[in-house]
Amino acid sequence: MMNVRVAQESDLAELAELFHQSVLSTAPQRYTPEQTVAWASTATDADRFRQLILQPTTYVVVDNTGILGFAGIAADGHIASTYVRSDRIRQGLGSTLMQVILDHASRNGIQRLYAEASEFSLGLFKKFGFYLYDTEIVERQGVQFKRYLVKRHQNQIHTQVTTEV
Repeated sequence: MMNVRVAQESDLAELAELFHQSVLSTAPQRYTPEQTVAWASTATDADRFRQLILQPTTYVVVDNTGILGFAGIAADGHIASTYVRSDRIRQGLGSTLMQVILDHASRNGIQRLYAEASEFSLGLFKKFGFYLYDTEIVERQGVQFKRYLVKRHQNQIHTQVTTEV
């Protein structure tokens, strides 16, 4: 049985470990070793990671094994994060989290959603009606990354996605 709830400060250590392990296990498929290390290190910067989780509204999916994934959305519609535990990738949790984010936006009257997607999350965003409008290069710890800028307007017609979890 899975539950979805808002992340709490007491979740930060578990979320940082989930983030770190998720990046280390998936990033090497599409990113260089230097990019992987720089990306994963976000979890070791306690202040930065705390802001990533607690400044937006971050939802977590939990079961009896712990937190399975998380996704955050800011009041301005910025989707700050979408991560799934490395042993649960490709099991519908990303879709579950995205639907939670879309429901949050709808309840709160957020009309425009936007994000900076990675190579891994771009497909998830497209699945939920986001479209790619640009790319950008950012630098983290002296390492450059290409990110995909995506957005979606809530009033656009979209197909309801159902998932089995």
